[in-house]
Amino acid sequence: MISRRIDDKHRRVSCGGGRVCDDMKPSEVGYIIDESVLMLKRRKGATSLSVVIMGLSLLILVMFVLVTLNISGIIGKAGEELRVYAYLEDGLGSDASRDIQYRLLGMKGVEEVVFISREEALDNFGEALGSDSDVLEALEENPLPDAYRMKLGPEMYRSDILARMAEEIKQWEGIEDVRYGRRWFERGEKLVRGFYMTDLGIGLIVLFSVVFVISNTVRLTILSRRRAIDVMKLVGATNTYIQIPFVIEGALQGVFASLLAVGLLALIFTLAKRYLPGLVFFGTEWVAGFIVFCAVLGSLGSFLAMRRFLKM
Repeated sequence: MISRRIDDKHRRVSCGGGRVCDDMKPSEVGYIIDESVLMLKRRKGATSLSVVIMGLSLLILVMFVLVTLNISGIIGKAGEELRVYAYLEDGLGSDASRDIQYRLLGMKGVEEVVFISREEALDNFGEALGSDSDVLEALEENPLPDAYRMKLGPEMYRSDILARMAEEIKQWEGIEDVRYGRRWFERGEKLVRGFYMTDLGIGLIVLFSVVFVISNTVRLTILSRRRAIDVMKLVGATNTYIQIPFVIEGALQGVFASLLAVGLLALIFTLAKRYLPGLVFFGTEWVAGFIVFCAVLGSLGSFLAMRRFLKM
């Protein structure tokens, strides 16, 4: 039955020796798509097992990416909290102070400049001390200077840029000092750089492992259908005609596996968010891109496996 169906279709698209006689017609394209779907239905158990294996492998990948995304968000928010303080000299007049503010606002990367009076700075210091704020009562006078607090754009949060900026502002008349927690920032920058390097290394290992598992799963699926492929060869089917249904099937398996991985990840995310409310999930565009990526990965794995198999 199967041989007769295949033979009828392939007489129009192949000649002796596996040569293609004419272009594939729309009806034949429809047949190939139908055959790909039938291949999935005929082997529901094996197909389901392949999808589960691929889905669990992809779950490890997307979970790793999601953790990286949330840690990167935390690092980004920590960077946004950084402020640069330009301390003014004592006795500086209001006109000179205002000129400094305008110059700060005119600098590249400076988004906001707020004046902090010495009285406000002392009050903030007392709030930071909490129960130990009583020690400030022993002060005869306020030792803190007036200052400008600057908020910078994200592109400015690099140690070399901040150091160059601070040195430039220090040269201005009326500026006593510029501080931004240089030592802590440089240490944090090294930690962040180390995190991203480690994360990249682990990510590549996870990605290659997932690709290896998926490619071998697809290869085993094709080997289990060796008899059907041999029959198709006997009735004169070209290699391309044999490959296409398997490539489509691989793409469909990739789509189903990606949906399974995203669904499981969404369930894990919902449970984790109860304890970590600040977590974020992937956007719709990213999920759509991931599904397309998995479809391409599944079809490419089928294509390469079939190519090697047909050369045997």
